[in-house]
Amino acid sequence: MYRTTLTLVFSATLLGYCAEAPDAEKAQTGDASQEMAAEGTKKDIDLSASKINWIGTKITGQHNGTIQLKSGHILVNDGAITGGEFVMDMDTITVLDLTGEMKQKLEKHLRDTDFFEIARFPESRFVITGIEPGQGDEIKVTGNLTMRDITKSVSFTANTEKDADGNPSRVTADFNIDRQLWGIVYKGKQDDAIRDEVNLAPVIVIK
Repeated sequence: MYRTTLTLVFSATLLGYCAEAPDAEKAQTGDASQEMAAEGTKKDIDLSASKINWIGTKITGQHNGTIQLKSGHILVNDGAITGGEFVMDMDTITVLDLTGEMKQKLEKHLRDTDFFEIARFPESRFVITGIEPGQGDEIKVTGNLTMRDITKSVSFTANTEKDADGNPSRVTADFNIDRQLWGIVYKGKQDDAIRDEVNLAPVIVIK
């Protein structure tokens, strides 16, 4: 009985110190939206300057890293973004807060079946299905996000920067998603559970 009580107290203490997911917008998610052709001029993104930043949290802390894009473009009409599509190369998933053997071990785990299983699902994809104007330089982006061959509609706020000609030159966002909706259900160790919320902060630079 005494040992059981100590175990419960210890578990509660760990949960009390559980690292919180980043304080960011919680993306609205739902069933995949119908993808419709948008009008506009196609502009490629700068693959060397664009990336997806990610943060995952667990009881004892967090890890962060990046994913590189394999291809991508946006559609622009009268200086406004009207559509776009982005393909992420999941084999480029990188951990930035670790070094050496620990870094290699976590990156290998993220590529394995517990997480993204890139041998079967080497790419993830985001296709814009709707854009709504917001305040100032903000826009609300809705699109279909496909990971592990599961597609869900995701809506979030993005910030746009424009060049001297008034065309979009850079787009950024910062939002959280529930990884379980895409079949990533690995819980982690019993005493170091992984949060379901994952933070994504894309940086898209337009040529």
